[in-house]
Amino acid sequence: MTIFTRKVGRDRQFDRYLKRYGLGGDPFRAELGPLEAFAPTQRMDLLKLKWVLTDGKVGVLTGGLGMGKTTVCEFLVGSLREENMFHKDPARQVIPVFIHGATYKSTDELIRAIILGLEMDANRSRAALFDTLRRWSKEHKERLAIVIDDVSETGADVKEIGEFLRVLADIPGIALLLNGEPSQIDRFLESMPALKDRVQVRVKLEPMDSEHLEELILYRLKTAGCTEWDKLIDPSFFRELHKVSKGVPRKALKAASNAIRYSAAKNLPIDAKTVKKSNPRSLWKRIFG
Repeated sequence: MTIFTRKVGRDRQFDRYLKRYGLGGDPFRAELGPLEAFAPTQRMDLLKLKWVLTDGKVGVLTGGLGMGKTTVCEFLVGSLREENMFHKDPARQVIPVFIHGATYKSTDELIRAIILGLEMDANRSRAALFDTLRRWSKEHKERLAIVIDDVSETGADVKEIGEFLRVLADIPGIALLLNGEPSQIDRFLESMPALKDRVQVRVKLEPMDSEHLEELILYRLKTAGCTEWDKLIDPSFFRELHKVSKGVPRKALKAASNAIRYSAAKNLPIDAKTVKKSNPRSLWKRIFG
């Protein structure tokens, strides 16, 4: 029991409401792990990106704010780690390293982050660290997949980081997946034509239609253990949720989380009305949104 729970207590009404439908917690919260939280509605895109990491060389993932780029990358990394448990042959394994590009201010820092992600000694010269990557396929049977989140937001020199990634892409046994917002990624790649030419797969995440958004919500509920989701949710909920979020996953999950808490307080099923009440829109958004 945490200090907060001991002193303040839990929201027992919310807990009872969730328990009634087989839930142990808010199924729409952002903190769920990627393997549990993400419903792969864009299956073909995921297959393309996984191919890059397992058999290709360079892939690019783009999408606007809240579209789930980081979640997709985490899902792929988690899936590869999970599959490694089933493949006993190292030659069939892929070691994924997930790097948050915006965190690093130089190519040196990025190289060290990759080495640390491999749980290797990073207290060596830049040349020695790079040599570890250059000799990867000669010393390791496993393939190395480097996933860099928000690569275009790194503080490193664009030309230098682009050339480093271009060289990485040419090393046998190493694959790259780069993600970022479309305009930023475009500028980044345009400044480094040699890297752009090596991109084999490009995927852009688009807002979900109402059918895919419903699939995401139901996947969340079922994964969280909801046994009677049809009693918890009125069909009008999905329509209003899509209207409020415009199909952007992050906005949809936030709105759904607000709605289930509002419904628990009122002891009502989740429907269009609870979505509206728990996610009030400003006058500006009502007029121009």
